[in-house]
Amino acid sequence: MRLPHVKRKVMVTLLFSILASIGGIIHGLFFDVDITQLKRLSLEGFLLTFLVVFPTLLLLEWIFDLEDKEEFKSLEKRISNLEKENRWKNKQ
Repeated sequence: MRLPHVKRKVMVTLLFSILASIGGIIHGLFFDVDITQLKRLSLEGFLLTFLVVFPTLLLLEWIFDLEDKEEFKSLEKRISNLEKENRWKNKQ
């Protein structure tokens, strides 16, 4: 059940990293005003930029998900305790 959610997150991250790679190259060209960097718009330049951006975004996503996983564990434990209490009260 969790796998489709993870696949969707990876696909969105992939799409964002493609756009961020293109945007990063264009940003570097326009704000550095270095015409010699025009070669970075090639396929190889895009792939190199993408290979830096995509793993970085995956790492950031993993870092932010760590706290969420701990919070979910805490919530699941609280729910489990409440369900046990509810079953005990219903038996009486």
